[in-house]
Amino acid sequence: MDISPYFAELINAKDHVVVPSLGKFYQKRSAGYYDEGTETFYPPSTKIDFTTEYRHDDKLVQLISQRNNTSLTSAYAILDEYVKDLKTILKSQTVHINNIGELTLDGEKLTLQSDTKSENSKDFFGLTPIDAKALNLSDAEAENYSLAQQALNTAMPNEFDEHKSITLKIVLVFVIAAIIGSLIAVYYLNPNFYQNLYQQLKKETVSEKPVTVNQTPSAQAIQKADSVYNNADIEAKLKAKGFEVEEAKDSTAVSVNQKQIPKKSDIRYEIIIGLYLKKSDALKRVTQLKANGINAYIVEDADGPMIKISGATLYNEAEANQELKRIREQLNPEAFIKPIKPLK
Repeated sequence: MDISPYFAELINAKDHVVVPSLGKFYQKRSAGYYDEGTETFYPPSTKIDFTTEYRHDDKLVQLISQRNNTSLTSAYAILDEYVKDLKTILKSQTVHINNIGELTLDGEKLTLQSDTKSENSKDFFGLTPIDAKALNLSDAEAENYSLAQQALNTAMPNEFDEHKSITLKIVLVFVIAAIIGSLIAVYYLNPNFYQNLYQQLKKETVSEKPVTVNQTPSAQAIQKADSVYNNADIEAKLKAKGFEVEEAKDSTAVSVNQKQIPKKSDIRYEIIIGLYLKKSDALKRVTQLKANGINAYIVEDADGPMIKISGATLYNEAEANQELKRIREQLNPEAFIKPIKPLK
């Protein structure tokens, strides 16, 4: 299903659209400028740009759900399939998105060539470039025009800021005076207050005598160490008397496989198996799932208005897709992957 028309709709309404697992399309504004080569004044303009840095939101999913009269879970599945297909096509060719531009994959970097004819790209805000050579001003008009430009370009003093600064100074003076007056009043009402406070602080700052730790090994420890070192002598004596002796295993040869801990900067892939409007309903569902041996939990840092229940957390996209396939077959056919990218 092609959901790209929803991109332009959200950009037109919100100035941006976030496509989870892909990036953000947004309106980039440029200031007006003067081209000396063509002697032309160009007004401010906008164009659609793209970035992989974004904050997650569910606006696109909600719009897909409304337009197709389907559940949010199904809308997430539609979005997931679209992004997968788009990434596959980008590996071999450029993709043109209507009213957005051409999206290209260069190595591992996605770039957008904005569509200058886009209805969303409100170039020049309805204004047209002005050719300075076509003005043909008379000498008097040119002089007046120059004076007007100088008047517009002169930075006027901000009287409001100056008044605000004076008011702030007056308030600070009153605050300082009030604090000094309060300290004086406390002294006259209770002359011993400051003396008692000084004594209390003096007691708290008295340094304690440092505690020394005796690091000399005890006789029991030495005896235990000796028994370890003399194991060979003991075994020889027992063997000489006819006993069968099994050699003690070296505990230092035991190896432990360390579990790899993912970096905090890695993208986390949550397998969402349930969506609820109320947290109380989500907690009841989590309790039911755990009672059936499923380690489900609420994703606290997921965006959007819905409370999301996850059935698994992974830090590798390929492993997440494999787990999603299993969960859809065995638990919930409408489960989907929710990528969560930590904020920098």
